[in-house]
Amino acid sequence: MAAAAGPGPLSAGAAGLAAEDALRRLDALLAVGLGLARSARTGRVALARAAAAIDPDWLPGRSGRRLAAELRAASERPLEPLPPRRIERILRDAWGTSPTEELDELDGNPVALTPGSQVHVGRRGGHPVAIKVLRPGLAAALRQDLALLEALAAPLATAFPGLDAGAVLREVRERTLAELDLESEAEAQRRFHRALRGHPFLVVAPPVMALCRSDVLVSEWVDGAPLWHARDPDQAAARLVRFALGAPATGMIHADLNPDDVLVLADGRLAILDFGATREVDRARVALAAEALEAFIARDAEALGDRLERLGWLPRARAGEALALSTTLLAELGGPEPARLDSAAVLAARDRVAAHDEALAELAACGRLEPEDLWPARGIGQLFGTIALVGATGAWPELARGALREGW
Repeated sequence: MAAAAGPGPLSAGAAGLAAEDALRRLDALLAVGLGLARSARTGRVALARAAAAIDPDWLPGRSGRRLAAELRAASERPLEPLPPRRIERILRDAWGTSPTEELDELDGNPVALTPGSQVHVGRRGGHPVAIKVLRPGLAAALRQDLALLEALAAPLATAFPGLDAGAVLREVRERTLAELDLESEAEAQRRFHRALRGHPFLVVAPPVMALCRSDVLVSEWVDGAPLWHARDPDQAAARLVRFALGAPATGMIHADLNPDDVLVLADGRLAILDFGATREVDRARVALAAEALEAFIARDAEALGDRLERLGWLPRARAGEALALSTTLLAELGGPEPARLDSAAVLAARDRVAAHDEALAELAACGRLEPEDLWPARGIGQLFGTIALVGATGAWPELARGALREGW
């Protein structure tokens, strides 16, 4: 008698019901998350930041339409700059002395304004510096608001049964708190600066550590044009991929790249700003992820399944399905030839996702994301979202493979 082979594939009807159930669970998770974001000050800040990072039209399906409406509303809320006297008071409290004792000059009008902070230009020792100031009360509000995350535990576990919801929420809590600690950000920026010192086309300005506090970050000023205005967007995008996916080879990840925080210098080098969303990564997992990408490029389902299972992301039995679905959804973006990545390409991919939403939801429900992989996944999504906002052409899988394997 032959040994039992285990459960076979679901019938078409059963698979459809499972997929529809997965979509309902995702909808319930989104509804709870949006409710929390609307009710919390820092949740509204997060929505505004997300609205600046992506085009709401990119979001697929019924859940995407609801989230898109929230993001549009968040993007329309006006940002009020802190008045110069308030900035001077924050700096005085942070440094324990008058700002004039530490700075030669301070421009009271911000050069950059975000929901969480604003940036001013000053001069110190005859050289220009960037002074980032956290909005007062935001860190304290975040500590209170993070208690609300517990409400996400049940719907998160229901939507993704294989996920350790408690561990994921602890990771979100820890990483989010770190993003609002500018002294921690300065340490991360210094680490990136040292690792890239002398690099031929990547630049990170050194922070002035003596003036960095939990609510103030000072660094050398960098002159350049935002990524939006790159004269050669294809080259700039390729270099940004090298920065973002080359960092894990050194044990780091930057998880929040956006076009306003990437400057193209006059000589074509890229300067990276804002290091609030960073994380240390396990280099062994990075190498395994690189092997998974190589298996995808080779369309090798067996090797892909082995790597995905070892990473804990998906059972190897589902690798063929995952490979076929991702190849369909990415289309030319996942192929070997250079492809245009812009808003039109994302909208086309969105429509493909909508046409396969049940299969995607059912597959996602079988998957698992380790808490330590949450910020790297955010960083990869943000990287290619930023490139799509600007628009560039590249052989994206090969660019990613080279960066992961070769580093900076």
